[in-house]
Amino acid sequence: MAESASAPQSLEARNHFLLRRLHSLSGIVPIGAFLIEHMLTNSMAAYGGRETFNEHVHFLHSMPYLTLLEIFGIFLPIAFHALYGVKIAMSAKHNVAQYPYMGNKRFTLQRMTGYIAFVFIIVHLAKFRFAHWFGGVPFLDDSIPDKFEITRRGLMEWHALGMTMPAGVTLTMYVIGLAAACFHFGNGIFTFCITWGITVGEKAQKRVSMGAAGLGVVLFAWGAASLVAFANADAHTLKGWDDRDGKTAVVSESTESAQHEAGTSH
Repeated sequence: MAESASAPQSLEARNHFLLRRLHSLSGIVPIGAFLIEHMLTNSMAAYGGRETFNEHVHFLHSMPYLTLLEIFGIFLPIAFHALYGVKIAMSAKHNVAQYPYMGNKRFTLQRMTGYIAFVFIIVHLAKFRFAHWFGGVPFLDDSIPDKFEITRRGLMEWHALGMTMPAGVTLTMYVIGLAAACFHFGNGIFTFCITWGITVGEKAQKRVSMGAAGLGVVLFAWGAASLVAFANADAHTLKGWDDRDGKTAVVSESTESAQHEAGTSH
């Protein structure tokens, strides 16, 4: 009796090993490298101030073939890593309650922080990089030079769904998203080294684990420091935007002087 032909495998099943390796690699390069660069640039808001932050952002925006770099070096790798990561997470079996080992907890946290980071990145891109699609300030517009002020307003004066989000809500969301992204990347380095056979022994794995955790803490500290800097910064006129279509800027200096005059008139 002839054997029945086996059902053909899906494209994903036939390339399972390759896709897993590409997923692991994309989390380190280029996504991880971009996260480090992004947090370092943002930290300039805290350690260099408005002018230094703007200088770093303008340098990045002046890079040749920026659009191609964004598409193939950031957006497509993030999309692949996120979507395939969701598929992996949804097919994984979570049994941390039955086996509460550290490795099992890290496995579960990696998936949970991946979901959070995925949503956070989409919101972040919509708020800044693609804000002009929703009537916001075009971040790459060279005629609007003060990128610090664009970022400050996006955090402190976020308009969404026809209302202004309280600054505390926005900042809390960013702290959670930042923590998720930093943990996911740091723990991802640890699993990457195991997956690729870089750390075989227990001692090597512990060293990489400590180093990756340290890097995650540094990235979170840079990001948190930048949030504090933007939250405490004074409002400025956004030249090239506030004066379009008769818009009127709300400037801290003019507001303070107006309040002073109102106080002296009583």
